[in-house]
Amino acid sequence: MKSNKLTVFAIMTIFFVAMGVGTITPAIANIAAAFPDVPFTTILLASTLPSLLIIPSTLITGAVAGKKVGYKPLALLGLALFAISGMAPAFVNSTFTIVLVFRAIFGISLGILSPLGNALVMEIFEGQKRANMLGVGSFVMNIGGIALQFLGGALSGVSWELCFVGHFPAIISFVLVLLFLKEPEKPQVSADTSGNVVKDKMPASVWVISIIFGFTMMLIYPMLMNMSSIIADVKQVGDATQSAVVLSMYTVGGAISGVLFGKVYEKLQKFIITIAFLGGAAGIALIVFGNSVFMMTVGTTVTGIFYMLMMPLTIMLLGMYAPPSLGGMAVSIMMAVMNAFAFVSTYWISFVGNMTGDVFLAPLKAAIIGFIAIGVIFLFINPFPKQKAVEAK
Repeated sequence: MKSNKLTVFAIMTIFFVAMGVGTITPAIANIAAAFPDVPFTTILLASTLPSLLIIPSTLITGAVAGKKVGYKPLALLGLALFAISGMAPAFVNSTFTIVLVFRAIFGISLGILSPLGNALVMEIFEGQKRANMLGVGSFVMNIGGIALQFLGGALSGVSWELCFVGHFPAIISFVLVLLFLKEPEKPQVSADTSGNVVKDKMPASVWVISIIFGFTMMLIYPMLMNMSSIIADVKQVGDATQSAVVLSMYTVGGAISGVLFGKVYEKLQKFIITIAFLGGAAGIALIVFGNSVFMMTVGTTVTGIFYMLMMPLTIMLLGMYAPPSLGGMAVSIMMAVMNAFAFVSTYWISFVGNMTGDVFLAPLKAAIIGFIAIGVIFLFINPFPKQKAVEAK
């Protein structure tokens, strides 16, 4: 398929809402205050439950996208569900259970949307151009995350219910995808010497890569979920609005990493992993040991710049190991595993809290240790298949 500008633009509108799960994150403390009889770990389900529902929906999407169902109708379905279920708790919220029901549907919408942007890039681009476009997609995704978090934080300053209205940009994305997205050609199927269709198999390496990346997501997710409580309650240096600003700087950092990724990938390749995790550990350390909104802001920015290099890099690795016909499914597996670990992070926080008596900063300290260990390990391991690494240049 030829990559015309309008098609690429439409793909980027899907990336724009892909970080929509973070829209209400700055309002977690306010939501907890609105439901004082609900345990805080249950309140966190408003943020993590979508991650659980993403898992089955993203796997189903990966199995049918571009084969049984076109990318465009899937994108339109996902965006419609995103807008409706995302905004519904602003108007229907008599019990926290109702809020969680809508968040579950919201998770299904994210599961549909999550693999589509990256899968479309993998369908259309190859080699260094693919790396560049994945970087652009990461940039747009993080810009969208910034916009949605700002909306959620600002609106939660008026009332906790209004933070859910921050999902309305999906309506705009829906219109743009409807108008401009063109369906890519179906990937060619493999055949043997007799002309019989050979069914491609998913390499085990796709699962290994996905599990490693998902594990790191579990380590970093407590920082994203607990930031408003760390700032407002633990360190007592700010409120929900300032928490939104601090969290948005994580996505600013991610946007910067998206801009830089193409060039960094071209020059460094295997060393990106070590740089990403050691830099991410340094950023989290600034959050743990800092005692001002400024230090929190610097910490989240540094963490975003370095750690978010891993998203497009992981997609690149999947594209090197998975056959072309299974590229979309490989992305879906990665997204499913990533969100499974994100959901488990709630219980990871509880586990670390029970071990240390601290549910806020102790999980971040564990992330620092984990990131340093992974960064050092990948100094001695090259995850790139030799032939593919050469071709990517």
